[in-house]
Amino acid sequence: MSRFDEKMRKLANRLVAMSPEPPPFPEEVTVTRGDRPKPSPMMVFAGAALVVLILAAIPILLSRGGGTVDPLATTTTTTLPGTETTVARATITTQASPSTTEPTPTTIPTEMRGAVVYLTQSPENSLTGNPTLVPFRTQYQVPAATTEVLASLQLLTGDMNLPAGFSNSVPEPVEVVGVSLGEHQITVDMNQAFVEGGGGLLADFTMLNQLIYTASHFGEIELVQFTVNGEPVGQFGSEGLDISEPVGPDAFLDQVNSVLVTTPVDGGGDSPLTVSGLANVFEATVSLEVVDTAGAVVHEDFTTATCGTGCWGFYSFEVDYPFIGEETIRVFWHSPENGSPTDVVSVPVLWNDEDGWDLLGG
Repeated sequence: MSRFDEKMRKLANRLVAMSPEPPPFPEEVTVTRGDRPKPSPMMVFAGAALVVLILAAIPILLSRGGGTVDPLATTTTTTLPGTETTVARATITTQASPSTTEPTPTTIPTEMRGAVVYLTQSPENSLTGNPTLVPFRTQYQVPAATTEVLASLQLLTGDMNLPAGFSNSVPEPVEVVGVSLGEHQITVDMNQAFVEGGGGLLADFTMLNQLIYTASHFGEIELVQFTVNGEPVGQFGSEGLDISEPVGPDAFLDQVNSVLVTTPVDGGGDSPLTVSGLANVFEATVSLEVVDTAGAVVHEDFTTATCGTGCWGFYSFEVDYPFIGEETIRVFWHSPENGSPTDVVSVPVLWNDEDGWDLLGG
């Protein structure tokens, strides 16, 4: 019981104690009008005083205790010889004070965590019309128990600020529920919206490639198992694709551009800029250009992938150029018909920025 309630209880008891007990009802007698005795002035005065006393006590209780006093329609009838006086008798009710204690919010410790997400781009002078994949590095605040791979996947399926010229084929309702790491394999549990796919056959494959490459970027992950509510997904996307078995980064390469960049294009200090990835191009020859902010080509190079002309191979460049961070890297292959750049991937260079790209939405 609160102090307010205790105070009101005591005041109510005092008020009840001040009220005289009503006399018992007299037996009914028959009298003539001429024999009715005159009321005693003293008794009339006492009855009136009692009414005044009770009525005066009610506002005092309200002003001192702040409670609610509700007089009820209960009355006590006191019959004196020769007169009848009806006195209203107040009944005091109290209301408990509402609790003002609010629950203490739970604080979840957070840490800055690195993340890498694979976004898509429509290449210039595309031979197939398939999108390419490009990774972007960032850092953001996540719960302390979050791993880099989970932070990356949750960012990919969240609200992002996309760099100019890039898009995300993962629809907004799709979410990553959790991940489980095994030896060279990761299980990615998705929500139910995942099984609907990206909204078309090519979008379905692009969505899967983004998730697969993002999930397998860290560590030695070779296979990705997709589940929904812990169960493998047997029907995915617009064509009901069966992905109940684990899939690797090479599973859907027929649905991407012939040139992929698989390392974030950023660097700093005196080190050369590393640009590497996968290519399936004529005679395995991959070309690279550095374009400055004015659009001029300021550096050129080429290399040979480990396989080409019908097979995928790995390529890598070490670009030794005095970057300032506003240049663009272009990776492509030359058409054997007219020598024009084909399937061109254009990636902005991030230089001397340890935090990476600002990809957080909102």
